[in-house]
Amino acid sequence: MEVFISGLILAENLIYKMRELLILLLLPLFCLSQKMFVQNSQVHFFSSAPLEDITAISNKLEGVVDFDTGDFFFRIPINTFIFPSSLMQQHFNEKYMDSETYSVSYFKGNFSEKINISDNQLINISAIGTLNMHGVNQDVVIQTNLMIQDEQAQFNSVFDVFLK
Repeated sequence: MEVFISGLILAENLIYKMRELLILLLLPLFCLSQKMFVQNSQVHFFSSAPLEDITAISNKLEGVVDFDTGDFFFRIPINTFIFPSSLMQQHFNEKYMDSETYSVSYFKGNFSEKINISDNQLINISAIGTLNMHGVNQDVVIQTNLMIQDEQAQFNSVFDVFLK
């Protein structure tokens, strides 16, 4: 009986030590990674038109930014834009963007600036990549203000999208 109990205690200690080792091995993966996922977003667009200006907002942007490599990917479902009038929203989705066929737009690329998310800073970066809207790819360079505060990142950009 004593052999069984001491063997059980040894097994418990071994499992405990393995758990500590596993935690210590995984810790660097979490601490060294500078990958961030979009949690809160707001995308606003404006278009001047002869009869009335068109404006809409969506809070459904999704994305990931890897600050180690500079790579990023953002996507937004087209039908998540909310307009001042339901008719404007219907025309946008059905006639202009054909959101049933082209349901998502995305921006994929990278930036070359080296950014440490541990340092509070405000920096202007050049986001270089491919903007896909309505199934059409456009190579773009978007100047972006990046604010890092308490290891949280906020991107702010204003840019034109030219129709082809």
